[in-house]
Amino acid sequence: MCDKILMGFDFGTNGVKALAYSTSMERVAISAYKSYPVVTPYKNQAEHNPKDWWNAFVWCVGKLLAEGTFQKDQVAALCISSHTPTLTPVREDGEPLMNGMIWADGRAVEESLELRRDYGNEIASVNPALIRPYHIISKLFWLKKHKREIYNRTAMFLDCSNYITYRLTSRFTIDRSMATNYHFYNIFEKKWDERLAKKLQINLRQFPEVCDCHEAIGCITKESAEELGLSEHTLVAAGASDTAMAALSAGIFNRYQMAYSCGTGSSVVMLQKCTEREQYKTDSRLITIGYADKDYMMNIGVMSNTGGAFKWMKEAVCDMETLCAVTLHRDVFTVMSDYVTEAPIGANGIVFLPYLAGELSPIYNPNARGVFFGLSGTSTKKEMLRAVMEGTCYAVGQNVDIVLDAQQVRPNEVQEIVATGGPCKSSAWMQMLSDILGIPVTIQENTEGAAMGDVVVAGCTAGVFSSLKEGVEKMKTIGRTYLPDSGAQREYEINYQTFCELQKCLLPCFDSHIQRQESRQK
Repeated sequence: MCDKILMGFDFGTNGVKALAYSTSMERVAISAYKSYPVVTPYKNQAEHNPKDWWNAFVWCVGKLLAEGTFQKDQVAALCISSHTPTLTPVREDGEPLMNGMIWADGRAVEESLELRRDYGNEIASVNPALIRPYHIISKLFWLKKHKREIYNRTAMFLDCSNYITYRLTSRFTIDRSMATNYHFYNIFEKKWDERLAKKLQINLRQFPEVCDCHEAIGCITKESAEELGLSEHTLVAAGASDTAMAALSAGIFNRYQMAYSCGTGSSVVMLQKCTEREQYKTDSRLITIGYADKDYMMNIGVMSNTGGAFKWMKEAVCDMETLCAVTLHRDVFTVMSDYVTEAPIGANGIVFLPYLAGELSPIYNPNARGVFFGLSGTSTKKEMLRAVMEGTCYAVGQNVDIVLDAQQVRPNEVQEIVATGGPCKSSAWMQMLSDILGIPVTIQENTEGAAMGDVVVAGCTAGVFSSLKEGVEKMKTIGRTYLPDSGAQREYEINYQTFCELQKCLLPCFDSHIQRQESRQK
C-alpha cells in the first residue's frame, strides 16, 4: 500500500502545532511547533500579525518535510484549524490591512451592548448566542466606528484559518464552526442571513463562502507550493475552529458525550441538535458554534486561563523549579505537577481565581483579575501551585454544570469526559479534575486534540476515510481513564463553595479596581 501523508495544523493563541500522519503506519510520523507573539497595543486589546501565522506555517511545513521520512508527493491533503473568533480585514489579494483582532480582544464592549439593545431579538432568532465583545459582529461594528477607512477598503473579512487557506488556494472560504461566530449566519438554515445582514448594513460580499469543514476547496497554488516545498497536487480542506476539531478528535457525536479541550485556556463542549428551532436549547453564558456534523451545534463553556495560569506561576515564582528541571533533564511543568501532589487537598484553605486574562464563561468580564485568597504566614509555594491547579478545575466545574443544565442532561448520564491538550500530560491535574467533577476523565494517548481532528478531516478530504466518524474510530487512541474519588470530591467541595462566593463578591470590585487604576494613570 502506498503511504499517504495527512497533515494537520492547529493555530492557537501562542503558536501553531503541526502533525504529519502516516496512513500506512497508522500513527503520527512527525510533529512540529512554532510560536508567535500576541500583540497588545492597549488595554483589553489582543492581536496577531497575520504574517506571523503564515511564517509559522511555512516553518512547520519545512520541519515536517525535513525531518519526516516521506516525500512531498506523498502528502495527500492538509487541514487547518484555529482559534476563533478573529477579525482580519484583507484586500482583494489577501494582503492584511491591519492585525487580526483575536478571541481574547475585548475592546468592543460598547458595540456589543449597542447590538444587544438595538438588534438583540432579531439576531437571537438567527443565532441565539448572546453577543459579547469578542464576537466578530462586535469587532466589525467597532472597526466601522473607529477605523472607517480600513473598513471601507476591506475586500474580505477573514479568520485565522481561512487566511492561511486563502494563501494556499487563492479561494476565500469558511466553515460553519467559524461562520457561526458572526451572528448573521443563520444556524438553522445554515447560510448567511441576507435579511439580517441588510438590517445591520453588512455587505455579505465581504464574507467568505461557507463550506463543509472536509470539503476540498482546491489544491495548493504553484506559488505557495514552491514556497512550502509541497506538491501542487496537495488538497486543502476548508478547515474549522480548534474547538470543533478537538471535539471531533475526542469522538463526540451525540448530546450525551462531553469533550474537554485544555491548553492556554480551555473549553467544555457538548452537542446540541439544531435541525429544528424548537429542539435547540442553550444558555446565554455559553458560546455556541457549529460542529463538523451540520445537524449539531456545540454548547461551549470557555475559560481564558488553564495551562496559562500554570505557565504564569512558572515564570513568576518557579525559578528554582526551572533550574531543577534543567539539571534533572525533566520538563519543568512535570516537576511543578509533582510538587502539587505534595500539598494537601484544598491547599490548606488557599483558593485561586484564575482570571489572569479576564474571563469568558460564565462571567464574561475582561476586567476580572487573578486572586489568591486564604494565604497565611505558613502558606507554601507548593500549596499555591496546588491552589492554581484546583482553581482552574473549579472554573471547569462551573462550566460543566451550566452546559449540563442547558442540555437538560444529568451528570450521571455522561459516561465520561474525553480530555485533550497539554495539561492532560499531568496525572495530578486530570485526577483532580475527575474528583472535582465527579465524572470519569479519559485522556487520549495523543494529547494534541485539534491537530488530530485536522488529520481526520484531511483524511476525509483525500478519500482515505469514507466519513468523519470512520476517521475518528480509525485514529482514536485511548489512554488512561481517571475515576472520581468520592471522598476527595467532598473535600474539594469546601473550597469550591468559597471559589463561587469569591467570584460573586468580587465581580463589582473588578470593574471599580480597573477604573481606579486607569484614573491614576491619567
